[in-house]
Amino acid sequence: MTLKWKKKSQISGYEVWYGTSKNMIVIKKAKKTSTVCKKLKSGKKYFVKIRTYKTVKQKNKSIKIVSKFSKVKPVKIK
Repeated sequence: MTLKWKKKSQISGYEVWYGTSKNMIVIKKAKKTSTVCKKLKSGKKYFVKIRTYKTVKQKNKSIKIVSKFSKVKPVKIK
């Protein structure tokens, strides 16, 4: 499965989540606007969501600020 999305400005990267139910796992922290998910089972339905994040450095710490998730998109693997 290949996932593509629109580029957002002033962010550090993207988190792509997927799963076969509402209990999803993060699969990638991507810097680009596309990613490939491998080893998916044929005929199964997967659910995908994405969010952006920005890493901000403050004094001696790095803080990760995340956006809201996109709407969950169902994908059926052929």
